[in-house]
Amino acid sequence: MFRALPALLLLTALLAPVRAQAQEAYGGAVERTEVPDAGHVPVLTKAPQLLQSVEPVFPEQAKSEGLAGDVTLQVDIGADGKVADVQVLKGAGHGFDEAAVAAVKQFVFSPAEIDGKPAPVRIEYTQHFVWTAPPDAGPPPAPDAGSPDAGPQWPVRLSGKILERASRKPVAGALVEVAALGAKSVTDLDGKFALPLPAGHMRVQVKAAGYEPYITFEDLTATERTDATYYLMPKQYGLYESVVKGQREKKEVSRHTLEREELEKVPGSLGDPIRVIQDLPGVARAPFLSGALIVRGSAPTDTGSYLDGVAIPLLFHFFGGPSVVNPEFLDRIDFYPGGFGPEYGRAIGGIVDVQTRAPKPNEWHGSAKIDLIDTGVYLTAPITDGLSVSVAARRSYLDAILGIVLGASDTSVRVAPVYYDYQLRVDWAPPSSPHNKYKLFVFGSDDALTLVDPGGLPGGADFAVNDHQAFQRILASWRWHDGKSTVTTSPYFGLDQFSVGVGRLQVDSGDVVGGWREKLELDLTKLLTLRAGLDFELYRSTYTARIPAVPLDYRPFPGEAPEAPDQQYSGLINELDYGFWTEAELRLPGRIKVFPGLRFDYFRLHGYSRFAVDPRLILRKDFGSEARPWTLKAAAGLYHESPGAQSLDPLFGNPDEPLQAAFQSSLGMEHKFTESINLDVTGFFNRRFDLAVPSNDIVEQPDGTPKRLLIAPDGLGKAYGVEVLFRHEITRHFFGWVAYTLSWSEERDDPTKGYTAAAFDERHILTLIAQYKFGNGIELGGRYRLASGIPDTPIVDSTFDADTQGYHPVRGPAGSIRQPLFSQLDLRVDKVWLFDTWTLGLYLDVQNVLNETNQEGVIYDYRYRTTETVPGIPILPTLGLKGSF
Repeated sequence: MFRALPALLLLTALLAPVRAQAQEAYGGAVERTEVPDAGHVPVLTKAPQLLQSVEPVFPEQAKSEGLAGDVTLQVDIGADGKVADVQVLKGAGHGFDEAAVAAVKQFVFSPAEIDGKPAPVRIEYTQHFVWTAPPDAGPPPAPDAGSPDAGPQWPVRLSGKILERASRKPVAGALVEVAALGAKSVTDLDGKFALPLPAGHMRVQVKAAGYEPYITFEDLTATERTDATYYLMPKQYGLYESVVKGQREKKEVSRHTLEREELEKVPGSLGDPIRVIQDLPGVARAPFLSGALIVRGSAPTDTGSYLDGVAIPLLFHFFGGPSVVNPEFLDRIDFYPGGFGPEYGRAIGGIVDVQTRAPKPNEWHGSAKIDLIDTGVYLTAPITDGLSVSVAARRSYLDAILGIVLGASDTSVRVAPVYYDYQLRVDWAPPSSPHNKYKLFVFGSDDALTLVDPGGLPGGADFAVNDHQAFQRILASWRWHDGKSTVTTSPYFGLDQFSVGVGRLQVDSGDVVGGWREKLELDLTKLLTLRAGLDFELYRSTYTARIPAVPLDYRPFPGEAPEAPDQQYSGLINELDYGFWTEAELRLPGRIKVFPGLRFDYFRLHGYSRFAVDPRLILRKDFGSEARPWTLKAAAGLYHESPGAQSLDPLFGNPDEPLQAAFQSSLGMEHKFTESINLDVTGFFNRRFDLAVPSNDIVEQPDGTPKRLLIAPDGLGKAYGVEVLFRHEITRHFFGWVAYTLSWSEERDDPTKGYTAAAFDERHILTLIAQYKFGNGIELGGRYRLASGIPDTPIVDSTFDADTQGYHPVRGPAGSIRQPLFSQLDLRVDKVWLFDTWTLGLYLDVQNVLNETNQEGVIYDYRYRTTETVPGIPILPTLGLKGSF
């Protein structure tokens, strides 16, 4: 089997949908944002209920002007139900903000419960101020005398809804009036209004706190009722959503979670969310155009990539292109650089856990994006109550653009990547069965290199290139949760294809993939939670290969090229893994949490059985206040993975190759300075062993004949260092972080030799991210990266071969030099325009703003005497449009 990445792991989950409600004061309401769930996390089992409210004092300034307003507050409720803090998220001015804060601070709630236990929560509370004229103010002015519709007998001739422009959210508390007649109406929570008016030409004005005034004219007839929808422009828009979510329990020593708002517009990512992982601590800068994930110095194949619990062979399209998932589908990415629990297996590096989002109930949403590289579309729509469908597709056209821009060539051959991906997701939450949720998810990706320009080859020879990789997956999922116990089951099926060929060399493989994941979680007591699961996976791989052969039984005449028939190979390889795991969560006195776990894997690889028993332990201890804790954390564990089917093949590898293994350990500290600013420092030491490496060893076969081992388990590796993440979480205007990694990654492939720097060792990695929204649809962000160069092996001399009429390089010590320091600044600016029912966004993403000449490699002349630097990307602007509704 020749797949690009080995299979790996499950997804962690989101909070279950919850909605906290409270009594209203002047129309006030508490809103809890619904969050898609996909696995067990601490669940809000009881929402806070408003037991005691205080009526706010209506500001005199607003009363004198007849104004209404909405004030959105962020309310922190303690475990005792008392209000601990109140912050204004969206103010209304005119004294409304101060009045709302003063009133809400006196509220008393019933305590919220998470997993059945009282816990502090944060909610958003919207206080609606609705002004009505006092009874002695007198009736509104009547229309002209003689009007048949004069006086209080006017029927409702104008009604409708007031919605926010683009988002189509109802605006509650908006004042709709015809000032000339003194007719007024205030919208309800659904944004609806009704105005009794006479027939005629009317000037209608709409006012609402936080929105620009809206004026329109309506011609009302005596026989018809006009039903209108008015869209208000927010005074500030495009700010980050301040979404209230229950705090996800964090048990891993190193888990970095990126929420949706942080994923979409990070500079340098070209709008691709998953690429943001490369900006986190522990992740080395990928080699030029590779898109590889290099975690704590391990090989890219040692890190598992998952999408909604299904292992996928690659996260990115060719040459470090966009990820294989439409950005609109993503909700959250969990990245584990190491020390993950027993729920994850088949990896000795890190884990990338990508979670797609379920649409909100009755949500209609769509988008279309186009830039210089590709075009993508997305649509989600409700079908019936509780049933919704989401679809997305994307296709590149870089091949067509390059053909036009570069033109024809008589001397060079040009190829370009072509890719597409698609996703289809069906979600069903039966209203009659609130404990059950179902999901069907179908997705796939296809990459190929295409010939843009065949150029001119000597003798008119044809040039052929065949580089193709594709995968398809079907996932079905059922989740049952009752607050105390959770059951999740997820069977899946898929196909992988891989082809590579240039000239006479051609290798093709195809995989049939099947699996089943099962998870059970039980909250037994306040001190103990048990989790257990099944993780089954099967790969059935077939391959064919055509390899040009070089005969070894004769030497050609000097200057002649040896000729021999191509060698043909084919084979079938089966790989089966039964994984079982269990984990306990012990909540001990002194705010100590202990997570002992055990994973057992039975591998059946190419007819040979292999076993792995992986004990793992995670500890967390909190100090200080519960609101601003210091947390000490530690983890240690054993991890195993398959060496890969190609390493086990009798022809190309070694069927007796054992599982590759790693011991991972880490020790760290976390601290929350404020609600939005935190620090995470983690030191780690990993030791990898039984790694499959090329070998020249000769062994004796059962029949007594000698055989050369092409692969042997002689590889050893170690990585150690410290990772720092200083992070500002999303607030309404800003988010960002500083990530720094100091690490050493060393390896050896011969037991008789010492350690050398690993191929992906980067000593220093610094990343700075800053993103700011101005509130008028303009957003500006920057990313700066500074990284040590990766190790390289110099060519110190060359020798001339008279038989082949060519030169052979003489190499110096392996990894004895490094490429120069890498430095790059990326900037991105976005502008969004709001229309009544949709938005239009324009963005400019500029990579390498300072046009740094970063060295990505060296090219030697045919004698290996002179060199030329292979530069990285120059300054590269990308312009794109995105429309959504």
